[in-house]
Amino acid sequence: MIWNRQYNGTMQTIWVLRFIGLFLMMSLILTQYIAAGVFGFLGTIAILQTIYFKKVGQTLTFNNDKTRGRMLQGGHSVWELTFENKGFPIWNGQLYLKFQDVVFPRYHKNVNHSDLIEVIIPFTIGTNEKITVQVPIEGKKRGLSSLKQLELTIPHLYGEGAVVLFYKPLILKEQMVYPSIHKLMDFRYPSALKPGAYEYKHSIFQDVFSPVGTRDYLQSDQFHHIHWKASARMQKFQTKVFTQVANESVMLILNVAHHYSIIADLEEKIETIASYADYFYREGIPYSLAVNVRSLGRSPYLFLPTGDGQVHRQKMMDILSILSKNDLTMPFKQMMIHMDMHENLPMVVIIFTHDYEEVAPFVTKWRLQAHVDLYGLTEVGGGQKWKKRALQNY
Repeated sequence: MIWNRQYNGTMQTIWVLRFIGLFLMMSLILTQYIAAGVFGFLGTIAILQTIYFKKVGQTLTFNNDKTRGRMLQGGHSVWELTFENKGFPIWNGQLYLKFQDVVFPRYHKNVNHSDLIEVIIPFTIGTNEKITVQVPIEGKKRGLSSLKQLELTIPHLYGEGAVVLFYKPLILKEQMVYPSIHKLMDFRYPSALKPGAYEYKHSIFQDVFSPVGTRDYLQSDQFHHIHWKASARMQKFQTKVFTQVANESVMLILNVAHHYSIIADLEEKIETIASYADYFYREGIPYSLAVNVRSLGRSPYLFLPTGDGQVHRQKMMDILSILSKNDLTMPFKQMMIHMDMHENLPMVVIIFTHDYEEVAPFVTKWRLQAHVDLYGLTEVGGGQKWKKRALQNY
């Protein structure tokens, strides 16, 4: 069975049946047939109710297909729960949902228990009926919220008591709230020394699949670049002119550790990186991400390889959404050493860290082959704000 059943008030029903049976026997002995008919009717109702509560919900199924909704902070989504009932109908039931407070219900009454939200929803379903219950929600903070508990209370039709059904399997319904995204100014550092997809007139590389015109043939031109139709029309050799392209890929590196704990400004850093990722997505710039959180796979730390497009952006936002202060971290210097040995540097590297001295040797080395930016926190008027560190200090 996929439901754990708990009966509340069943002893009262048993005692009622015993009293009805006793009065029914006394009425028959005393030949009080009208009273016997009344007690017989009440006994029939009590017996039918007992049978109903033994059987109700046994064939109720919940569609537990894995789904994950995604939204920004302040965005809207729904918990969508589909039930199918092939047995006795359920009337005036109450559906209890519990989920993390990353999202909040928009309309339904709720109770907040520490980091869990409990929502109560009226529930009625007939025989051979399939219904979908929708709970509108709003994203309140970055993170991942999953349904932790699904409980259905079916009250007695007559009198007090109820049968409570607890859904046993792990519920595969999740809602993900992405970090806030801020608008960034133009940020491009193309390299003329590496091929890529960015149009850059000073690049030494050309996109041979993107011709933009023709010019007079020179002896240094390659033979297969001759445009024969244009040459016939102009009565002299013409060479194809291609778009000059450059590489402008970016790597974002985040240090979430401070001594033996997670940094206090984790949310601000994540929002900044999410804003960069959104800008790179809109501009078609390939980018990657490295975070010193321990992970299984090719890299011992959390690493998203270079890519672009909608799917890559979604992977990036998913990673940023699930980062938390409970993650197991690794030393930032250890991650930098591994990257220096195993990863190919893109043209731009952006490092988010508080510890400048720890990364100074890598910045000095990497800036010989890439544009490196370093971001951290500085004290300003008793508060803290983001500031870009000048690389000339290294």
